[in-house]
Amino acid sequence: MLWSKTCDYALQALVYVAAQPEDFCVRGQDVAAYLYDVPSPYLSKILRELAGKGILQSFKGRGGGFLLAPGIRESGLLEMVKRIAGEPFGEGCVLGLAKCMDATACPVHHAWSPIKNKVLELLRQKTIGQMAEAVRDGRYDLRLLRTAG
Repeated sequence: MLWSKTCDYALQALVYVAAQPEDFCVRGQDVAAYLYDVPSPYLSKILRELAGKGILQSFKGRGGGFLLAPGIRESGLLEMVKRIAGEPFGEGCVLGLAKCMDATACPVHHAWSPIKNKVLELLRQKTIGQMAEAVRDGRYDLRLLRTAG
Protein backbone atom coordinates (compact mmCIF):
# COMPACT_ATOMS: atom_id res chain seq x y z
CA MET A 1 0.00 0.00 0.00
CA LEU A 2 1.20 3.49 0.76
CA TRP A 3 2.94 2.67 4.04
CA SER A 4 4.93 -0.12 5.69
CA LYS A 5 3.83 -3.74 6.01
CA THR A 6 3.78 -3.25 9.79
CA CYS A 7 1.26 -0.44 9.35
CA ASP A 8 -0.77 -2.63 6.94
CA TYR A 9 -0.92 -5.44 9.49
CA ALA A 10 -1.72 -3.05 12.34
CA LEU A 11 -4.65 -1.56 10.42
CA GLN A 12 -5.94 -5.02 9.50
CA ALA A 13 -5.69 -6.13 13.13
CA LEU A 14 -7.52 -2.98 14.28
CA VAL A 15 -10.33 -3.54 11.80
CA TYR A 16 -10.58 -7.19 12.87
CA VAL A 17 -10.81 -6.21 16.56
CA ALA A 18 -13.35 -3.49 15.71
CA ALA A 19 -15.48 -6.00 13.77
CA GLN A 20 -16.01 -8.09 16.92
CA PRO A 21 -18.79 -7.36 19.45
CA GLU A 22 -17.91 -4.12 21.25
CA ASP A 23 -17.07 -5.56 24.70
CA PHE A 24 -15.51 -8.78 23.40
CA CYS A 25 -11.82 -9.21 24.26
CA VAL A 26 -10.03 -10.54 21.19
CA ARG A 27 -7.11 -12.84 21.84
CA GLY A 28 -3.94 -12.17 19.89
CA GLN A 29 -3.89 -15.76 18.64
CA ASP A 30 -7.38 -15.28 17.18
CA VAL A 31 -6.23 -12.23 15.26
CA ALA A 32 -3.19 -14.19 14.06
CA ALA A 33 -5.40 -17.11 12.99
CA TYR A 34 -7.64 -14.77 11.00
CA LEU A 35 -4.73 -12.91 9.40
CA TYR A 36 -3.14 -16.28 8.74
CA ASP A 37 -0.09 -15.22 6.73
CA VAL A 38 1.17 -12.76 9.36
CA PRO A 39 3.70 -14.48 11.65
CA SER A 40 2.16 -14.77 15.11
CA PRO A 41 5.17 -13.34 17.03
CA TYR A 42 5.26 -10.35 14.66
CA LEU A 43 1.53 -9.75 15.08
CA SER A 44 1.84 -10.07 18.88
CA LYS A 45 4.49 -7.36 18.84
CA ILE A 46 2.24 -5.14 16.70
CA LEU A 47 -0.72 -5.65 19.06
CA ARG A 48 1.46 -4.76 22.08
CA GLU A 49 2.67 -1.62 20.28
CA LEU A 50 -0.94 -0.63 19.50
CA ALA A 51 -1.77 -1.04 23.18
CA GLY A 52 1.30 0.98 24.15
CA LYS A 53 0.15 3.80 21.85
CA GLY A 54 -3.31 3.81 23.44
CA ILE A 55 -5.04 2.50 20.32
CA LEU A 56 -5.95 -0.84 21.89
CA GLN A 57 -6.60 -1.77 25.50
CA SER A 58 -4.83 -4.91 26.67
CA PHE A 59 -6.12 -7.28 29.37
CA LYS A 60 -4.10 -10.18 30.78
CA GLY A 61 -5.25 -13.49 32.16
CA ARG A 62 -8.24 -15.69 31.51
CA GLY A 63 -10.73 -13.87 29.32
CA GLY A 64 -8.05 -11.34 28.44
CA GLY A 65 -7.10 -9.99 25.10
CA PHE A 66 -7.53 -6.73 23.24
CA LEU A 67 -10.30 -4.16 22.88
CA LEU A 68 -10.35 -0.93 20.93
CA ALA A 69 -9.53 2.04 23.12
CA PRO A 70 -12.37 4.56 23.50
CA GLY A 71 -12.81 6.74 20.43
CA ILE A 72 -10.77 4.57 18.07
CA ARG A 73 -13.83 3.21 16.25
CA GLU A 74 -14.62 6.78 15.12
CA SER A 75 -11.01 7.57 14.19
CA GLY A 76 -10.11 8.11 10.55
CA LEU A 77 -7.60 5.87 8.82
CA LEU A 78 -5.23 8.80 8.29
CA GLU A 79 -5.11 9.48 12.03
CA MET A 80 -4.43 5.79 12.68
CA VAL A 81 -1.66 5.64 10.07
CA LYS A 82 0.01 8.66 11.63
CA ARG A 83 -0.27 7.19 15.14
CA ILE A 84 0.95 3.75 14.06
CA ALA A 85 3.73 4.79 11.72
CA GLY A 86 4.76 7.80 13.78
CA GLU A 87 5.53 9.78 10.66
CA PRO A 88 3.85 12.61 8.81
CA PHE A 89 2.13 10.48 6.17
CA GLY A 90 1.52 12.29 2.91
CA GLU A 91 3.91 15.12 3.58
CA GLY A 92 6.96 13.77 1.76
CA CYS A 93 7.87 13.70 -1.91
CA VAL A 94 6.40 10.81 -3.87
CA LEU A 95 9.88 10.26 -5.37
CA GLY A 96 11.58 10.58 -1.98
CA LEU A 97 13.38 13.83 -2.75
CA ALA A 98 14.41 15.95 0.22
CA LYS A 99 13.06 19.29 -1.02
CA CYS A 100 9.86 18.93 -2.99
CA MET A 101 7.30 21.69 -2.77
CA ASP A 102 5.63 24.03 -5.19
CA ALA A 103 8.75 26.22 -5.47
CA THR A 104 11.19 23.29 -5.88
CA ALA A 105 8.96 20.61 -7.35
CA CYS A 106 10.04 17.17 -8.49
CA PRO A 107 8.96 16.07 -12.00
CA VAL A 108 5.66 14.56 -10.76
CA HIS A 109 4.81 16.99 -7.96
CA HIS A 110 2.15 19.03 -9.75
CA ALA A 111 0.41 15.94 -11.15
CA TRP A 112 0.63 14.00 -7.87
CA SER A 113 -0.42 16.81 -5.52
CA PRO A 114 -4.17 16.84 -6.34
CA ILE A 115 -4.28 13.03 -6.33
CA LYS A 116 -2.49 12.92 -2.98
CA ASN A 117 -4.97 15.43 -1.54
CA LYS A 118 -7.89 13.23 -2.62
CA VAL A 119 -6.24 10.16 -1.07
CA LEU A 120 -5.60 12.04 2.18
CA GLU A 121 -9.22 13.22 2.30
CA LEU A 122 -10.48 9.67 1.75
CA LEU A 123 -8.22 8.42 4.56
CA ARG A 124 -9.46 11.20 6.86
CA GLN A 125 -13.10 10.37 6.21
CA LYS A 126 -13.03 6.54 6.26
CA THR A 127 -13.14 5.34 9.88
CA ILE A 128 -12.06 2.13 11.58
CA GLY A 129 -15.74 1.58 12.46
CA GLN A 130 -16.82 1.88 8.82
CA MET A 131 -14.16 -0.61 7.78
CA ALA A 132 -15.25 -3.00 10.55
CA GLU A 133 -18.89 -2.71 9.50
CA ALA A 134 -17.97 -3.70 5.95
CA VAL A 135 -16.13 -6.77 7.31
CA ARG A 136 -19.08 -7.74 9.55
CA ASP A 137 -21.52 -7.31 6.66
CA GLY A 138 -19.39 -9.59 4.48
CA ARG A 139 -18.58 -6.87 1.95
CA TYR A 140 -14.92 -7.83 2.13
CA ASP A 141 -12.54 -10.18 3.83
CA LEU A 142 -9.42 -8.64 5.38
CA ARG A 143 -7.42 -11.71 4.41
CA LEU A 144 -7.93 -10.89 0.73
CA LEU A 145 -6.42 -7.42 1.02
CA ARG A 146 -2.84 -8.69 1.09
CA THR A 147 -3.17 -10.65 -2.15
CA ALA A 148 -3.47 -7.39 -4.05
CA GLY A 149 -0.01 -6.15 -3.00
